[in-house]
Amino acid sequence: MEERPTPVPAADEVLIEVASVGVCGSDVHYYREGRIADFVVDAPLVLGHEVSGRIIAVGADVPDHRIGERVAIEPQRPCRVCAQCTAGRYNLCPHVRFYATPPSTAPSRST
Repeated sequence: MEERPTPVPAADEVLIEVASVGVCGSDVHYYREGRIADFVVDAPLVLGHEVSGRIIAVGADVPDHRIGERVAIEPQRPCRVCAQCTAGRYNLCPHVRFYATPPSTAPSRST
C-alpha cells in the first residue's frame, strides 16, 4: 500500500471519486502470480479496474455539469483513431490497453 497524489484530469478526462471497486480474477492472479501470460508485473501496479463512483473534477474539454454524475468505468482504453474505433467498434481496437495491467511490458491485445 502506498499514498499517491490526486491526479489532475487531462483536457478530455474526468476525475472519479471511487465508491467501490470489484476484485476480479485477473487482480487476484497478478497479486498471487505476478503475471498473466505476457503481462508481467515488474513495477508497482494499482489493481482494480471494475470501478464505480462520482465525477469530482473535469478537464478543460469536459462540460462542468458532469461533476457529481455517478459513473462506472470501462476497464479498457481504446486508441480512438483506428478503423475499428472510428467505426464505433472500440471493443475491437487492436491497440486497446487495459487498466490494472502492467503498462511497461504489456503488448496490445484485441478483444
